[in-house]
Amino acid sequence: MKYISKGLVVAGSTEDILHITRCGIDFQLTGEQADLWINGRFGFSCLKNDNPIVLKALKQLQRQELVEVEEDIEVGEYRALTRCILVPAKTGVVKATLSSTERDLMQWLREAGLRLTMAELVFLVEHDIRLMKDLLGPENRQRLTEVIYTQENIFDNILEIQMEHAKSRDVVVKNILQLLKKKRILLL
Repeated sequence: MKYISKGLVVAGSTEDILHITRCGIDFQLTGEQADLWINGRFGFSCLKNDNPIVLKALKQLQRQELVEVEEDIEVGEYRALTRCILVPAKTGVVKATLSSTERDLMQWLREAGLRLTMAELVFLVEHDIRLMKDLLGPENRQRLTEVIYTQENIFDNILEIQMEHAKSRDVVVKNILQLLKKKRILLL
C-alpha cells in the first residue's frame, strides 16, 4: 500500500507535535500519525507492515483527508495525485534545477489562470499543447478550458479515466513527484 501526504506544516510544529493545515482546517498530529504524514510529505511512502496501530493511524489520516492511499499498482500514483490539489510553492532564493518538462509543468501551474488538475496536466502534455500567451492568465481561462474539455470528456471523471491510459501519464507523474521532492509544489 502506498500513500502521499497532503497539507502544509504550520509554524510552531515540533518533533513531537505536528501542526498541519489543509483547505482552511488545522490538524494536530502526534505519534504514528505524525510519523506517517512526514514519511509521505515529499513523495509516496510504502506501508511495509501490517501493524494494526500503524494501519489505524493511516486510516485516520485518510479520513481527515491528509493522505491519499492507493494500492501499489502501476496507475496508483496517478490516481492518488488526481485527488490532490497541485499548488506552486513559494520558493526561497535557492532553487533546485528543473528539467525542461518540470519547467513547463511549473509554468502551467503558475500561469494557467486556473488551478490545473493532474489529469489536465497529463492532457496538455499528451496533446503537446504548447505554453502560449493566449492560453495563460485569468483572461484566457475559458480558452484553456475549451482546449482541454470537449463533448467527449466534459462529464464527471471522464478526463481522469482517459488520461489514466495516456502514454505521457507516467512522465507527468514522475515530473510532478520531482517538483514535490524539490519543494516547488505542494499537495493540498
